[in-house]
Amino acid sequence: MDPSGQDAAVSVSVKRIRDPDWKPYSAMLKGVKRFEEKHVLAPGAELRFILEPRRADVDMHAIALRLESDEAGTAIPLGERNIFTLPVEQGPLYEKAELTLNRKAGSVRWIPYIRSAATSDTTRRLGDLWLACEVHWTIDKETLPFAMRTAMSAFGGPCNFVSQKGTYSFSEPRRITGATISFNGKSAPVPFSVSSFTPPLREQDWSDDSVLELTFDNDQAAQ
Repeated sequence: MDPSGQDAAVSVSVKRIRDPDWKPYSAMLKGVKRFEEKHVLAPGAELRFILEPRRADVDMHAIALRLESDEAGTAIPLGERNIFTLPVEQGPLYEKAELTLNRKAGSVRWIPYIRSAATSDTTRRLGDLWLACEVHWTIDKETLPFAMRTAMSAFGGPCNFVSQKGTYSFSEPRRITGATISFNGKSAPVPFSVSSFTPPLREQDWSDDSVLELTFDNDQAAQ
């Protein structure tokens, strides 16, 4: 089958889903701009995104992602673990475009995936996490109710809360059994649950180069 035929098949697959999951392309581009503004937090990393299930029963195989407008449409390739790079500067045909998945609305998380070369399967760099939070908040605040968006912004946003009441957590598909942060011989525990951890984004004591070490129960997935 030629590439145009494959593209048409993907398009049909997406459009068959009633009430599909989606994101405004304009909001995603604002996330890209925020990444560029704050790139100093993770100078060696690139911006990608990862699609993750919100529930254990969501099938993440054969995901089809498209950028669609009334005038044009194109498939976006997905890599391992459904990681993708957002196409930018698509031109005027895509000014009001949407990113659409062949999955039901609310079934998938769209998460910034920012990893410096020094990280691994069990380590995370604090600056990478902070930048991922900034990008995520920039994208998702566009869809929040006005009152909630205003209240969160008044406290600095979830990545820079001036109030201790706010936190920003990162989910993991494997069951977490431990989490610590360290830098220059100093270390401390990091709050975690079986499926997420909460790094100290707003604490000035930790450098962007601080490393979070996660341990997992490799025999079980987080529920």
